[in-house]
Amino acid sequence: MNDIRILFVDHHETILSRIEFLLQEERFQKAFVNNARDALQTLSTQDVHVIVCDLRIDNMDGLALLQLIRKQFPHIIRLAFCEEKNLIKIIHCINNTDIFRYIEKPINRESLIKTLNDAVAQFFLNRDKSQLILQLSQKNEELKYLAMHDDLTGLYNIRFMYQDLKNRIKDRNKTFSIIFMDMDNFKTVVDTYGHLNGSQALKEVAATIRAAIREPAYGVAYGGDEFVIILPDFDKKTAIQTSKKIQDRMALTSYLNVNGVKVNLRASYGISTFPEDSEDLPKLLAKADTLMFEVKNKGKNAIGV
Repeated sequence: MNDIRILFVDHHETILSRIEFLLQEERFQKAFVNNARDALQTLSTQDVHVIVCDLRIDNMDGLALLQLIRKQFPHIIRLAFCEEKNLIKIIHCINNTDIFRYIEKPINRESLIKTLNDAVAQFFLNRDKSQLILQLSQKNEELKYLAMHDDLTGLYNIRFMYQDLKNRIKDRNKTFSIIFMDMDNFKTVVDTYGHLNGSQALKEVAATIRAAIREPAYGVAYGGDEFVIILPDFDKKTAIQTSKKIQDRMALTSYLNVNGVKVNLRASYGISTFPEDSEDLPKLLAKADTLMFEVKNKGKNAIGV
């Protein structure tokens, strides 16, 4: 409660003095102003959690001020001082959520303290609710990310790739290319340096792929030591250029340096292009896969088209 600050706004200095006297033993921090300008200045410079405002302040409608505060400082709990003659108007404002509660004039100490405590409790409830909503939103984003990405490499996963290609293949007027990429002699790396280093090497190869392409192109962890690169709007020629770019980057990169090892890695590539090679997705994928394996059988570290 010591961190809670409540701002009281009333153009009657005697009312503010009485409130200060009634609340002198309460632990929350208190601020008192007698006009709208000072109220807004206080809100801009201090953390205020609850505001209590009279219905009339320096020739201004107090409810208009509270409505302005609702827009600019929505986290602040808003209360209004109210005389019996204005009760219907105040209840309407409560129903419209312009204010949380009202404090009746003339002011009764017990009623005042109870209403303020309720307002403070509502502030904490709103804050906790907002934090929970933020946490749930962040968790949903994490789950959405995990549903589309590979845990190890951070590249997209097969599920995302198939869904994306199913949508792309519906438009026969737009081309795209697929690169199948399989690491050469990767089993030797794993046998020599262990599975953990093998996993690290795949993460570093994924980084090489990301560095060689630009959105909307994307890389896919296809499984094991095999990757797929999807190239929207790329014809065969530009797909070959991208494959060479990845190939050149790999040739210039020494992998596993962070683990005190220097490993040179190479890969074999196979390319297919839609709709040039096929308008059927399974056949299109199979063609790139077949071309890649033909490269493997002929000597590796080359591009099959």
